[in-house]
Amino acid sequence: MQLNNLFRDYAQELNEVRTQIAQGDVSKAISISQSPTKGTTNYQLSLLEQGRLAFLNQDYKQSQWWFNQSYQALESDREKANLRVGRGLEKVNALITNDNAIGYQPAAYEQSMMHGYQALNYLFQNNLEAALVEVRRANIVQETALNSYEQELLEAKSNTNGVNWQEVNDAIAPLDSRIGEVKNGFQNAYTFYLSGLLYEAANQLNDAYIDYKKALEIYPDNSFLQKDVLRLGSVLGMDNDLNVFKQRFNHEVKTKSVNNGELVVIYEQGLIDAMQEHSLRLPVWTSNGDMRFYSFSVPTYGYSNFVENPLIMEVEGKVLQTEAIVKLQSLVAKQLKDNMPAIVARQALRIISKEQLRRKMSKEGGDVGNILAGLYSLASENADTRSWLTLPGDVQMLRTQHLAGKQQLKFSGMAPLEVEINAKRITLVFISQIGGYQTVKVAQL
Repeated sequence: MQLNNLFRDYAQELNEVRTQIAQGDVSKAISISQSPTKGTTNYQLSLLEQGRLAFLNQDYKQSQWWFNQSYQALESDREKANLRVGRGLEKVNALITNDNAIGYQPAAYEQSMMHGYQALNYLFQNNLEAALVEVRRANIVQETALNSYEQELLEAKSNTNGVNWQEVNDAIAPLDSRIGEVKNGFQNAYTFYLSGLLYEAANQLNDAYIDYKKALEIYPDNSFLQKDVLRLGSVLGMDNDLNVFKQRFNHEVKTKSVNNGELVVIYEQGLIDAMQEHSLRLPVWTSNGDMRFYSFSVPTYGYSNFVENPLIMEVEGKVLQTEAIVKLQSLVAKQLKDNMPAIVARQALRIISKEQLRRKMSKEGGDVGNILAGLYSLASENADTRSWLTLPGDVQMLRTQHLAGKQQLKFSGMAPLEVEINAKRITLVFISQIGGYQTVKVAQL
């Protein structure tokens, strides 16, 4: 067992890295971050953090390398014939320690974001074909998660018989304020939109339309997304869809002018919140039917203080502002709430295992053994606060048409940016804003 991961809080460990990013010193953040080490329980998570840090540092080739390592490790896990044995041993370790003994497996929303960033890595290196491969992979991740979602929830809840849920529900109550209207923790309208955008750039309009519709189904309030579905549905002659969408959305259907190009701005801001450890004292029924109170810790979130600020842009005398297309805060909160039955079930089993260990040590070592077992139980009772903590808090976008030629874009809080708009082409402006850190990247699609 890797003791270095068992007795520390991952979220606290990343605090300094996140602070350096917010202060605009990504190079310092990279230098103090933990290097991925094969065989450790945080290996996959470290690969994701390194890939994102390199992306923020605009080192797209290095970011590509890190994310490729992450993907290969995921594929290797899927292919190993002895995977179940390995996972079983990790869960046995977790029964006498905590969930940090289990090798970190990126959540579906993290995997889809990884493929999204990998697509951008390729795009910023002028490789649209490789970028399309990545968005297809992101879509597969979401489809697979959707297919297994209900069954996994049922299995997790069936293992929590005998646990009083009132105090757990009180501890996770703030999650509902973060979740909002999100239906699950893995369907990501942003990666579907990015997929549609790249398909459209490759002139694969049917595929683009399908993914725009998927994004709209997940995030129906984004007006730019509504207009994209109406525009492309009109081009493709999707009359049945258009009749429905025209009734839902009050937009004029606009097609592209042959003399115009399009400008798409993707804006990611802030950093996703870190999970916190929350201590509970819960009644658990033993196999003999006795109720006993035990103390243990679970990961949770407090009420969010994240402020969603749109980016204001002025171009050709028009003032536009970005609109959210994914709130990653909501996805991670929903995932944590859905995972809570499984987390609590493991905690209940862990309590029994540690109690058996205490009795054995007490019997064999007397008072000293009993004290040591009690101290170990307290020291090892750490909640699993691991998640990909260099992700943004949310992602926003806007889309508009302009005459071909040079255009000056004026963004709130930024220096003016001059971009080239090409007829019948898409100009992508990608902006990251985290505290004092800010980068802008322009790509012609």
